[in-house]
Amino acid sequence: MRRVAAMVGAVAVGMTAMVGASSAAFAAPQGYGDIDFDRDGSLTVHKYLHQVNGTDGDISAAPAAGDFTDPVEGVVFTVYPLLKDGQPVDLSVPANWDALGDLTPGAACTAPAGYTLGAGQAMPATGANGAANVALPIGAYQVCETSAPAQIIDSASPFIVTVPMPHENGWVYDVHAYPKNGEATIEKTIEEQQDTGLGSVVKFPVTAPIPTTGDEWTGFAIRDTLDDRLTPVDPADMAVTVDGAALDSSYYELTVSGQQITMNFTPAGLAWLNQGPNAQAGKKIQVVFAGTVTTLGNGSITNEAELWPNNPGFDPSTNPPIPSNEVETHWGSLEVQKRAAGTTGNEGRLNGAVFEVYNAVDPYAADCSTAEAAGDPVTVNGATEFTSAGTGVISVPGLFVSDSVNPVINAEQRCYVLKEVAAPAGYVLPADPFTAVTVKIGETTVSDNVEIVNTQQDVPELPLTGAAGQVMLIAGGVAAVAVAAGLVMMNRRRQRLDA
Repeated sequence: MRRVAAMVGAVAVGMTAMVGASSAAFAAPQGYGDIDFDRDGSLTVHKYLHQVNGTDGDISAAPAAGDFTDPVEGVVFTVYPLLKDGQPVDLSVPANWDALGDLTPGAACTAPAGYTLGAGQAMPATGANGAANVALPIGAYQVCETSAPAQIIDSASPFIVTVPMPHENGWVYDVHAYPKNGEATIEKTIEEQQDTGLGSVVKFPVTAPIPTTGDEWTGFAIRDTLDDRLTPVDPADMAVTVDGAALDSSYYELTVSGQQITMNFTPAGLAWLNQGPNAQAGKKIQVVFAGTVTTLGNGSITNEAELWPNNPGFDPSTNPPIPSNEVETHWGSLEVQKRAAGTTGNEGRLNGAVFEVYNAVDPYAADCSTAEAAGDPVTVNGATEFTSAGTGVISVPGLFVSDSVNPVINAEQRCYVLKEVAAPAGYVLPADPFTAVTVKIGETTVSDNVEIVNTQQDVPELPLTGAAGQVMLIAGGVAAVAVAAGLVMMNRRRQRLDA
């Protein structure tokens, strides 16, 4: 049972239902004059998270629409008859009313001094509107919150209620109470990715406002179990802040065990939380968990954190942790074919071409074909140059695509630019060494991207002294012989004609 601070006085119904409070317009009582001991009454509990509008509940009527926000569902209250000397308090005896005026519930839902509690009657769990109702006979009761959803760590203080309740010079038989709970919340996000190659660090800021609570703080921890594809960074490189300023390092320990990173408050931190009644409530504790991306798998790496309030033993069976929202970071691989100009298929594949990869000026353009390089070369697993190998493929094993937090949220692809910085032996660099490419979530196949071609180097023409030259010389010689033979024949003919 959670320790709670007691409300004082029989007419202090809940945490905000102040009889005679000037800020509320109360409904009329249901009766005046003498108490009608022949009728029954009822108790309706209206359960909300802590409010900031200053509205007080009306013990004589249900709240109007818009009076309160954030109803709490699933909270159970138990009503205990107050017993004096083993008998229910008799409200027909004036002296019994006198004793109720200064009555204070005991700690942890124990009976007030001088009283005992009768058999408890559990009310139905509060519904979606935060309300629960039970019929009660005329009498005096102590009401305690006995169970609540895991995220509700602020137990309502026990309170004393009578049926009927004195109100506006009359009596209210159907009483309305307005205790409130504080809800533990935890939110996870992702810092905008700066380094975009495999081996880069992804940072996950996790924020948990310190809830208002009726309990003494016995534990406060935020835990993140990273995906196996992330390697936790050194705890010294993870920041812990309160409302944006560094939290006193003596207030917490940050430890890593395998994939699990835990920020756990020390005794000094718990003492800080318990300095006064909710002295630190509302302040935001943030832990920036971080891990290095080492492998991709399917390319989508999910992550969520947990808040462990008042559970120093981390036992989920006694007080389950409060989970954060889930976030995702998406990565992909790049593969591009390198080949000689004019070749296709298995022919002309070129190894030995060296490339750098750059982020694009507009990484989420609808068409990556005109992407332009920006900034310095991307580092992937410590390398900034990638060489075509094996079957002439340039392989970049991991590049950032998108995440579930920063625009463009969960984009399926991202533009990058390759730059050829060295051509294979015997080939020349393209006139334009930049090639726009597309990286998609998960493994990217060669066919998903363009082919990058090289042309051969120019070389001096060889002298024609080979076989082709000999053929030409022979052909020239045959022609000369034919011409000479023709001239001889012409000379002999002339000689015959002259004779």
